[in-house]
Amino acid sequence: MELLSSLKKEEILEVLSHGGLCHCCQTLVHDRIIGTLHKRKRGENLYQDLEDIRRKSRRHNFDSSHKELSDLEEPKELIRYSEVHCKKDFTYIERINGRAINLLQGLELHTGVFNVMDQNEIVDYIYRLQRLGQEGRLRDRTYSKPRKWMRGKGRETIQFGCCYNYAVDKNGNPPGISRTEEVDPLPRLFKQMIKRMVRWNIIPPTCIPDSCIVNIYNVGDCIPPHIDHHDFVRPFYSVSFLSEAEILFGSNLKAIRPGEFSGPASISLPTGSVFVLKGNGADIAKHCVPSVSSKRISITFRKMDERKLPYNFSPDPELVGIKPLINSPPIKTRKEFRNT
Repeated sequence: MELLSSLKKEEILEVLSHGGLCHCCQTLVHDRIIGTLHKRKRGENLYQDLEDIRRKSRRHNFDSSHKELSDLEEPKELIRYSEVHCKKDFTYIERINGRAINLLQGLELHTGVFNVMDQNEIVDYIYRLQRLGQEGRLRDRTYSKPRKWMRGKGRETIQFGCCYNYAVDKNGNPPGISRTEEVDPLPRLFKQMIKRMVRWNIIPPTCIPDSCIVNIYNVGDCIPPHIDHHDFVRPFYSVSFLSEAEILFGSNLKAIRPGEFSGPASISLPTGSVFVLKGNGADIAKHCVPSVSSKRISITFRKMDERKLPYNFSPDPELVGIKPLINSPPIKTRKEFRNT
């Protein structure tokens, strides 16, 4: 590939025009040409949509009270959407019960969803929520800061939408969603994040999250190996802030020392990215975040199973009827992500 990249376009065409390629190479070249043409066509359609919107916005003075229509017609959003990159072809094959299974099937990584300005606004807001929790001004189970008794323990969490018990609680209730305890509802800023992810074809309109958990990591904090509880339906969505982190996957993740783990597959989560967990990656493989080397924040958005909803839960009308910006996913994929 390095040799090919040193040639000019005309020289590449001359090399290919001489023929003599084997059948497999001819098929490969044909498929890549067709794929490139399709990508070009999708790009032309996307930017044609953008030009149409620009023409419409010049012809009409949209009433600011029609916020949803105004957002949909906003050229800047379409430009930002076109800059999102997506990777879905994560692969790690492991034999389980005699069958070869791709443990990473179903995982997606969308980068560039939240830019630096977005991240700063969200992080500042989370720190304000953290202070409210420390001052006891949030509902009782919304904010939690476990006792830090060893490396890797004690990250702070803020839950919205539902109270999730990580272990058997003082009343003997098993791990899972508590149907009787209440936490604060989803903040408006978090609902705006959900709307963007739906509009940008990251979250399907049929599975919009109604709860989330904020994890605030200090240096050395981690999340140990686990499979997320099935009180939450798949998929769920994790957004990263402050620093990049590695997430490990495998059917058998090993603890090396407190807060440190080893596993066969590793995926890097950049800041501002949205990591989607579903399929084998959510239900067969365990995952963990080893001890972080710098401060980190993540927000994981999840939808509760209807059979597990808190007794006093009611759907948020702001999260009903959200529609995608356009009816196709982002056109760009990232080839430079490390294959796992």
